[in-house]
Amino acid sequence: MPSTALTFWQTDRVRRLAEVEAQCAAVSALVPPNPPLAEELLRGYVVLLSAHFQGFCRDLYSECAQIVASRVRTRLGLLFADQFTQKLKLDHGNPNIDNIAEDFNRFGFDLIATARPEPSFALYRQHLVELNRWRNTVAHYGPIPAGFPALTLATASAWRISCDGLALLLTEIMYTVLRRLLRRAPW
Repeated sequence: MPSTALTFWQTDRVRRLAEVEAQCAAVSALVPPNPPLAEELLRGYVVLLSAHFQGFCRDLYSECAQIVASRVRTRLGLLFADQFTQKLKLDHGNPNIDNIAEDFNRFGFDLIATARPEPSFALYRQHLVELNRWRNTVAHYGPIPAGFPALTLATASAWRISCDGLALLLTEIMYTVLRRLLRRAPW
């Protein structure tokens, strides 16, 4: 059984992203073409993808914190929940791997070291770096720095697929961590 956060990612967030991706493809195929509109839609999709992935990460983190807090006495549970939710990087920073790891490491493990053996993790991490760089460029309407990968629908689609892979990987890791801590299946 998947976490609530993963279920919402798969049934709502990914569906919404797919609709926007389809709209980007439709506008790119217009005859006559409208390159400025296609670029603006693609830029919007990048910000939306980053936002939805950040939302997933925050949802998963909150779900895990609530599960841990529910396993102790009520007064301690409130203290645990408060400590788990103070100064979260995912509340203010981009969903980059360092911010994600800093928050999830509060559960007493090293997220990056745990994820590193996964064969796809290096690609997911690279795509997340690219996505966040483009997200910042788009959100601040800055110039495109040299060395950036081109912003194309194919590139953005690859980033979405990597976010999907990361969502699954993070959920699997947290399932294992919580199962070890709680000595029972967390979800």
